[in-house]
Formats: sequence, C-alpha cells, structure tokens
Amino acid sequence: MTYLAKILGYLLRFIYDFLANSSTEPQAVSFYALSIIIITVIIKFITIPITIKTQKSSQQMGELQPEVDKLKKKYGYDPKVLQEKTQQLYKEKGVSTMGCSSCLMVLVQFVILLALLRVIRQPNVYMFDSQAQFDSIARNFLWIKDLNLKDPLWYGLPLMTSLSQFGVTLFTTKTNKAQQNSQMASMNTMFLIMPLAYYFAFRSMAAALPLYWTLSSIIEIIFRFVMHFFFDKEKEKEKEEKSK
Repeated sequence: MTYLAKILGYLLRFIYDFLANSSTEPQAVSFYALSIIIITVIIKFITIPITIKTQKSSQQMGELQPEVDKLKKKYGYDPKVLQEKTQQLYKEKGVSTMGCSSCLMVLVQFVILLALLRVIRQPNVYMFDSQAQFDSIARNFLWIKDLNLKDPLWYGLPLMTSLSQFGVTLFTTKTNKAQQNSQMASMNTMFLIMPLAYYFAFRSMAAALPLYWTLSSIIEIIFRFVMHFFFDKEKEKEKEEKSK
C-alpha cells in the first residue's frame, strides 16, 4: 500500500507541476483538483484490461446459462457434483470464472482508494516536500474550498458517488445474464445496497476521495456501455457468419 501511495503521490505531483508551469490556474477548479481528475482518468485507462476481461467473461457465462440450467436439473441433487460439472463446462468453453467476479473492479478501486487516502492524509510524505508547501497551494473544486476536507453539502460529491455507483451496479446486472440466476440474486441485492453505504462513508471523508470515485464510476458506465455495444455487434456478426 505504501509503494502504491508513493506512485500515486509522484504522479499527482508530476501532473500538478506540469499544470502549474504551463497554464494559469482557474479560479473555480484548482490545479490540485485537476490533478486528481487527470490521475483518475489515467487509472481507469490502466485498468481497462481488467474491465474488458470481466465484461467478456460475464457475457460468455451468460451465453452458457442454458447449459448450466440443464446441469442443475441433472445434478441438482448433489451441489458438489453440480459445481464440478459447471466448472468443467466453463473450462471446456474457455471461460474464466475469476474474470467474471463482480467484486474484482470494486476491489481494485478500493485498493487505489486506500492508497490515495494515504497521499491525502500525508501530502508532505507522498506528494510535496513539506506541509508548508502543500498548505500554500489552492485546493478548491467548484463549491468545495478544500478537497482535503469533507464536502460541506449533503447533496454534493458523496451523493454523486452513491448515484454513479448505483448506475454502474444497475447497468452491470441488467446486461449480465450470468448474474440473473438465483445463486447471484442475494449478491446483486448487496451490490444495490452498497451505493447507499458509500454515501454515508464518503460523507466523513476528504472530498478528494468521492471526487475520484464519482468520476471513476462515470467513466466505468461509459466504457461498459461502449463495450456492451461492440460485444453485441460481434455477436450479430458471428450469427450472420454461422447462418451463411
């Protein structure tokens, strides 16, 4: 975690210095806020391979759901045998069940969030040369005077975080046929409740953290929508080729 915090701190400082040396700082959005926004975009692009793997695995498992249902009817009397047969089916079809985990991207984001929290709590250790240097820079973002303090508005970034995460969860579950079986029902309910928990958690945190998470979730929704569109196109092409 310390190593990751050092990397994030170095990148934030590099981006901040680049902005400070190349342009005039806007009044509404500080260079510090822009640095967080830019590094969020960079992180999302770095984690694109994980997102693609998750989406593809989910789609493949969705396509195999009819066969899984047949196995349930045949081996439902023994959960152990059913699990072995299901895993065997996925292996034969080249489907990675690890890549389909709904927790995967959330786990990656939490690790990054914890590292970013370290940077924000100790900017003199991970980002700037001293606390005095950090105190001298502007850290405002629109209605927030200091991103290292919590959002003063109850309907501000924490609420946006909750809504954007709800959007990610809803889009994922609606487009993922593999998550529509009874085994995943309780997990889906949990993921729909989690955005509410995010709101209360981020209410007491530095506003920089919900800024990161909100923007990350928005990018996630856009990217997943684009991937879903292209996957559907690929599926249509495959059907056309098979019908010829």
